[in-house]
Amino acid sequence: MMVASRWQKQNIYFQPIVWAASAIISFLVVIVLFSLGWGVEVASASFLVAFVALRILLAFALKNRFTNSMVRVLKFDYEELEREFRIVFKNKFIRFHRKSEDDLYLYEFPGRDLSMTVQPYWLNSDMSQPPATKVTLRVLNAKNKEFAEMLADSIDEMADQRIKDKEAA
Repeated sequence: MMVASRWQKQNIYFQPIVWAASAIISFLVVIVLFSLGWGVEVASASFLVAFVALRILLAFALKNRFTNSMVRVLKFDYEELEREFRIVFKNKFIRFHRKSEDDLYLYEFPGRDLSMTVQPYWLNSDMSQPPATKVTLRVLNAKNKEFAEMLADSIDEMADQRIKDKEAA
């Protein structure tokens, strides 16, 4: 999926919408082709081409226009990072509430309408490797955009410092 060295903006709700819209429009193309007298082979090939083309087109068109989350994968253990996140938030005087659910930490920032999830993320299918950490800032909007960017910058600084500390050791 993704191995980010920077934050990626995404919309967490558009993936199923893009799949559904692509399928519906592709089915409409097939129905039109059948009504025009085209054969099954042409209609099925047209369905596949239309579905793939629409999927790619809609994904690119909607991905950056309507973003509501920022995602970054850090190549550190998520439990170690979770402790460091709390230190960063304390040093920056950021109020937060933390919940733990299975292999997931959820942070909510009162008054900011923003949440952050921290969870393990396997960079490949080999589960014998230690997981990286996937950090997701959710529900970005105009009111909390500045706070989210400050939070992302703080996390970047913490990650950069961890890398420097590892190299020095």
